[in-house]
Amino acid sequence: MSKHLGIPYAVVFILFVELCERFCYYTIQGTQKFFLSQTFSYTNAQSTSIVTVFNTACYLCCIAGGILGDCFLGRFQTIAYLSCLYALGTFAVAMSTHPAVSSQSLFFLGSFAGIAVGTGGIKPLVCNFGADQIVGQDAAKSKERFFSYFYWMINIGAALALGIMATVATSPQSFGIMPGYGYFTSYGVGAIAMFTACCVFISCSRFYVTSVASVNLKVFQQVCSTLVYSAGQSVKGGVCLFAWLLLVPFFVLSFLQAFAEEGSGRALTMAWAAFAIAVVQLGCLITVHCNNTFLVKPGQNGTNMQQGSSTPIEGSSVANNNGPATIKEIQMTFQSAPLLIISNMIFNFAYTMMIGPFLSQSCQMNLHVGSGQVSGAFFNLADCLAVILFIPILETLLYPFAERLLGRKVAVSEKLMAGFAMAALAMLSAIALELHRRSASVIAPPGWSASGSQTERFPGMSFSSSGHNSYASFEPLMGRCIVGGKDYCSNCAPLRKDLSGSTAGIYMSDISGFWMFIPFAFIGLGEVLINPVLYYYAYSMAPPKTQSIVQAFNLVFQGAYPPALVGVFSTVLANQQPFDLNLGRLELFYYITLVIIVLGTVLFFCVLEAVKLQSPSGEVTETEKLLSSDANNLHKHDA
Repeated sequence: MSKHLGIPYAVVFILFVELCERFCYYTIQGTQKFFLSQTFSYTNAQSTSIVTVFNTACYLCCIAGGILGDCFLGRFQTIAYLSCLYALGTFAVAMSTHPAVSSQSLFFLGSFAGIAVGTGGIKPLVCNFGADQIVGQDAAKSKERFFSYFYWMINIGAALALGIMATVATSPQSFGIMPGYGYFTSYGVGAIAMFTACCVFISCSRFYVTSVASVNLKVFQQVCSTLVYSAGQSVKGGVCLFAWLLLVPFFVLSFLQAFAEEGSGRALTMAWAAFAIAVVQLGCLITVHCNNTFLVKPGQNGTNMQQGSSTPIEGSSVANNNGPATIKEIQMTFQSAPLLIISNMIFNFAYTMMIGPFLSQSCQMNLHVGSGQVSGAFFNLADCLAVILFIPILETLLYPFAERLLGRKVAVSEKLMAGFAMAALAMLSAIALELHRRSASVIAPPGWSASGSQTERFPGMSFSSSGHNSYASFEPLMGRCIVGGKDYCSNCAPLRKDLSGSTAGIYMSDISGFWMFIPFAFIGLGEVLINPVLYYYAYSMAPPKTQSIVQAFNLVFQGAYPPALVGVFSTVLANQQPFDLNLGRLELFYYITLVIIVLGTVLFFCVLEAVKLQSPSGEVTETEKLLSSDANNLHKHDA
């Protein structure tokens, strides 16, 4: 294959496409919460819930994308078609933010039917498709490194979006853009980037290796039919099928509770029901998939396989990549599930703080830079920069140094533990900052008081006797924005206009928002240590026929399940995150996250001792060896 500087051209194109796609995604997703509260008047808690379930929708579509790519169209065609849908969705969202349009229906249609389906559909395919382009000598080592640099490009795109476009959206005047056109301009640039990505990917098709991108639909059917058949053969099989089916009510309830009326009994009932389902489902899936020998096909249970044995049945080799899936391949499809679920839930619950509580907290801190303000999403840049800087540092300096010091490779479990520690440090620093922010003085107009009268807080503003423009709807805000020609309101906190067009909003606390670089950066360090490792683990521990499906499951538990669960907690803790955070206790989210990190880490080590792993290639891989220092839990089998 033709190369540039030793890198296949196809890989260069795919990395560029990923950069453009992530730039587009984070340009829109990074400021969705602000747009929903400022333009459509959603509450703080509900805007958080909606943004988290949008994130959930994006990652849920990974399953459909994996199935399409592996079973119907092949990876190249699936990426091409869904990228076009994605581009259309971004243009629809951009148009919905135009002041002359301001359409809530168009915004949600473009977001959920366009962006969510598009980005989710291509996500499990692009990384695998890029790895497929690497062939020849040392391909395995090059592929592992590819996943790190793939994640590097993701964060370069995100850094450009959050570092520039987020502030364009919330403070357009700072860029010479008319007030009211910030979101339209920012989202329009994101849409153009996605259109460019589509054109580059499709036009460079002659460079791609595509022969490995498609398998027979029967593979997916066989996986599903094996789950169903096994449910009738053993208790573990029944529990397994029941647990996977619980995905449906969990996600349905998490979506419904996000859009339900805040504080209503209906919303709280659905939220608590979703939480209960999550506890049961995750516990069952982790338990049953530690040893997958209970999965059997008709005629292959009982006499052909001993209960609890890892010995493959006759003819169960994974060597034939073109035939139907063997029972051994189906068992190995689920073998990575326990550690993927635990690791993703621990870290990505903490990661989701960045699209909800971290943003709320940032927006009520001092955002002033010179005569303008940066967006609260700007501090997410610390996460991106941490990833961009530390991936090459870890790959070229720290990991080699540690390997020389230890006399062996750094264990995967050691990388994961370090990542969990970074997430814990992020929560601890966020707690300290929130407590300090709440005790700090408020940057407010002269004579303002939080307990002041209507005329003291909203001087000269006109309210209706009832409805959206009544004083009751403005009372949760802190006060009038422009007083004496100076704008006191945060540019990304909730805003509302009265009958005369005057704006009221939230005043900032006298503590620099740049302190939020600390928790964001800790999350970025955790990402470097965890997410690329899990990408490669999902890829290397799955049979070739089901790699995209396994990657889709990984992405669901990385980006769909944790945000949905955070959305559930956002509904339950709605009273603790009012418009004015000084009246709530936002840090409760961080305490909950710390509990999940501690309990999850203990569970990780318990499961690590129990899980049964087998190599799809027939040889014990480096990933398997390094999950634990002694590798006693590995089971080789003949290919």
